[in-house]
Amino acid sequence: MAVPPVVVQNPGCPLSPAQLRAVRAGVGTGFVAGNAYLYHYFKKAWWSGERAPHFFFHADWDQEFRDQDKFGHMLGGYHLARIGYAGLREACVSDKKAIAWSAAYAALFQLQIEIFDGQFKKYGFSYADMIANTSGQALAVMQELHPSWRAVKPTFSYHQTRALRNNVPGSELRPSLDYSGQTYWFSADMSQLLPNGAQYWPSFIRLSAGHSITDWKNPTTGATQRAQRKILLSLDFDPEKLPGNAPLWRTIKHTLSYYHFPSPALELTPKLHLSPWYK
Repeated sequence: MAVPPVVVQNPGCPLSPAQLRAVRAGVGTGFVAGNAYLYHYFKKAWWSGERAPHFFFHADWDQEFRDQDKFGHMLGGYHLARIGYAGLREACVSDKKAIAWSAAYAALFQLQIEIFDGQFKKYGFSYADMIANTSGQALAVMQELHPSWRAVKPTFSYHQTRALRNNVPGSELRPSLDYSGQTYWFSADMSQLLPNGAQYWPSFIRLSAGHSITDWKNPTTGATQRAQRKILLSLDFDPEKLPGNAPLWRTIKHTLSYYHFPSPALELTPKLHLSPWYK
């Protein structure tokens, strides 16, 4: 009688061979489905205009919305690499391979967006966007290679602007273009960054530096106007410091930690101003 081969399970993976196949199939399906959904969204929202006569490049620094889109590109690259890494690790891919493949996935996904942009008159292939994309991807990679880097986390907050609420006829404004309502933050865990002798800082409070802009769409007419940069400092609540360690609860806390909750903020530019409840 033939003896069936012995399947030796990866000692670093808690899954059985059958579970591992199922998880890897699920992760692979998630990558493909996510890419298809985002492609469909971008095609509908961005690539419906007039095509350019040929592929072209566009250095779109410092436009009317003052590079606010570049922070969005950075955050997108960061989360694509971060979530890709988490999915691959769930599928028992080794740490180094998960880092490499997740970074490659994020880079290729954002590269395809720029390639499509390069075919439309309104956009063009932007190396400025590629720099922002790469910086976000690199931050996610560095945080996996050097855990101390996780003390600083990119977060995001949003409030709908009057220009979008007014919905001026003919305006192309939508939440993804509502740059004046978006704020991108770098949120620092001060209890990790301060010297050991300065543990008076509450561990659940983070110090955040943010970038936003004033109205780049006139709230009354919808006309484009040149915005001013808003540089902000704020205290930020850290959901990950809430009690409880159940797996689902940890996931919820971690997900919420990338959102900057409304809080007091000091606006440094374009004029010094204390906002008691900044969204």
